[in-house]
Amino acid sequence: MAQHLVRLMDALFASTLDTPPWTAFLEALGRDMPCQHPTLVLRKPRPGDPGVVVSADAHTDAIVALQERVFRDSPFLELAQGEVCILSQMMSPAELARRFPVYHAYLHEHGDVIDLIGLDLADPATGMIFRLRGARRQGEARFGKAERGLLEALAPRLQTAFAIYARLAHQQYRLRVLDDTAEQLTVGCLVLNEDGRVLLKNAVADRWLEQQDGFALREGTLHCTDSQSERAMRHALATVLAAGDAAQGASQVFRAARGGGAQSWSVLCRPHCVRAGLGDKTTAAVLVLIRDANQRPEISVGVLIELFRLTRAEAVLATRLVQGESVKEAAASLGISHYTARAQLAAIFGKTDTHRQPQLVSHILHTVHNLWP
Repeated sequence: MAQHLVRLMDALFASTLDTPPWTAFLEALGRDMPCQHPTLVLRKPRPGDPGVVVSADAHTDAIVALQERVFRDSPFLELAQGEVCILSQMMSPAELARRFPVYHAYLHEHGDVIDLIGLDLADPATGMIFRLRGARRQGEARFGKAERGLLEALAPRLQTAFAIYARLAHQQYRLRVLDDTAEQLTVGCLVLNEDGRVLLKNAVADRWLEQQDGFALREGTLHCTDSQSERAMRHALATVLAAGDAAQGASQVFRAARGGGAQSWSVLCRPHCVRAGLGDKTTAAVLVLIRDANQRPEISVGVLIELFRLTRAEAVLATRLVQGESVKEAAASLGISHYTARAQLAAIFGKTDTHRQPQLVSHILHTVHNLWP
């Protein structure tokens, strides 16, 4: 079993970042358990939603049938968390045929399956549940003590690999949401290092750079296509970097000529925290936000997150307060308790350096309309 575990662990972590993930691990599980149709359900099927299913083989008819209709009748879709379950030990073939006739017929129609083994593991941080499944067909032995022991020994490594994947997937989803918000607001966003090299950029900035509409990338470094704008940007970046990340009021605003020359961009530069993932050589970073100078920014959730570093829940509450609602009214309309709203408001006060609701509303209005003119 030790050799099996080593091979499976190697395949597990080596294929965590593959697209789709864990195909190599599932293939290894099929050989080393052994089992048929090793499968991972990353998001379970629901009515109108096929979910996300990764399989080691091309048994696509069976997967499509499961995703479209059979999942509703499966006694093996939801298992006890962290417990290795074997279908033949849960119920007899006769009981399966009597209680779950659709699923019983499905198993025999697709591969003449006589037994299933499964393990469900949850990632508490994201709420994702990973469902690992394997099958045995007619003529093969049913799953037993050896296969249960193998999955139980593998479970802690599976939990770690699944947690890595779940948090990366959650982060990618969060970034897509922020990108969609910026797209609607037509705000380009970039993170630069101390040399002006682009470390990160959103889809809006990507499009403008591709069009060279006032900005361009040269060997990975951001430049303005207009010489006067280039000087203004270099001055703004130098000022922000000199102030340091912790400095208050270190933001710099300048205008950059657009490609046509008649219009301009409004550019906001501010210090940005250097975090793991930006590269070991990066010692300082600048967040650069770009929008059309002729458009006033909306007081929206995305803008408040960007300008004040609020959480999404705090930003949603703040927009309601700016719109004239009281804390009590905002709590009721958002479906949260008054206690939760007051706790969020206290956090907003701390991040905006304000102390009362009228002062907060005035500060938001002033910042959005004047700090980034």
